[in-house]
Amino acid sequence: MTQTPTTGKIHVLKDPHSDVSAELIDYGATVTKLFAPDTDGQIEDILLGCPTVEDHLKPHPHFNCLVGRFANRITNARFMLDGVRYELDANIAPHQLHGGSRGFANRLWTSEAIDNGKRFRLVSEDGDQGYPGKLTVRADYTLVDRILRLEIHAETTKPTPISLTAHHYFNLNGTQGTPINDHLLEVNADSYLAVSEQLTQLGEIRYVQGTPFDFRESRLLHEAITSAHPQIALAGGLDHNFVIRDEGLRIAAELIEPSTKRKLTVRTDQPGMQVYSCNTLSAPGKQGVMYGAYQGICLETQQFPDAPNHEHYPDTILRPGEKFTAITEFELGIA
Repeated sequence: MTQTPTTGKIHVLKDPHSDVSAELIDYGATVTKLFAPDTDGQIEDILLGCPTVEDHLKPHPHFNCLVGRFANRITNARFMLDGVRYELDANIAPHQLHGGSRGFANRLWTSEAIDNGKRFRLVSEDGDQGYPGKLTVRADYTLVDRILRLEIHAETTKPTPISLTAHHYFNLNGTQGTPINDHLLEVNADSYLAVSEQLTQLGEIRYVQGTPFDFRESRLLHEAITSAHPQIALAGGLDHNFVIRDEGLRIAAELIEPSTKRKLTVRTDQPGMQVYSCNTLSAPGKQGVMYGAYQGICLETQQFPDAPNHEHYPDTILRPGEKFTAITEFELGIA
């Protein structure tokens, strides 16, 4: 473990039972690298990301960090709670994205060692980015048996909306710039949330059957992101939240890269998962690669976007005396 003056500590996690390993930094509680073998034992970093650790201090598309206090978009950067209207930092005016310009991705978390992993802590003060209540957050990353597990806990001093997620950019073929068109995706969802032209919530839960959003059986991402379906066309691909079936810790998605046979299984206890096919990605990346559209895929387990503004969405308000918990597992294997 080494120390850098700006991004905090650099941590290395090694699975004691496999060749899977990861590197993390304190800034944004970010996973900067995730190494996994293919069917021939060839080990590659399967996360897109910033060229250097220090580049995480510059603007970037939330590469592999934890985002909050509320993941995804809050329409018009405002909500009503217990009769009070709260105005938020509108970092993608007029809306808010991933908790604002000084959201959790842009904070230096404190860290400590735990069994097989690292524990990150952050305190978000009352009024931070416009949100009420002092929020105390703990995020534990562990790596055992090919499973990178993220367990998040939070408590608040005032009622506040909360949705925390990891914004990992996966490419199971490595980071050299190959698009994810030929990845096979399966999502445990019968419905998805429709969006506006600004990718904000319409408040409509639509069935996937008969649409490009039907990933109930594994299919090529290319088939969906090239569809003429109006919801695909306005987003330029996939940038939608899927309603994950069942409750508790269950499988949300399986992703397979056919040539390497690498397989990623995502489990979560959260109600939704944002699937983003990097439709507008344009950023310098690792190994001198300039990332473009469809060079990665994000599978962000979370509460429903903009839930404080939609009464029929699951309740996302955390109140004093309650404890918020979110668990996600990323299991790496061979198909």
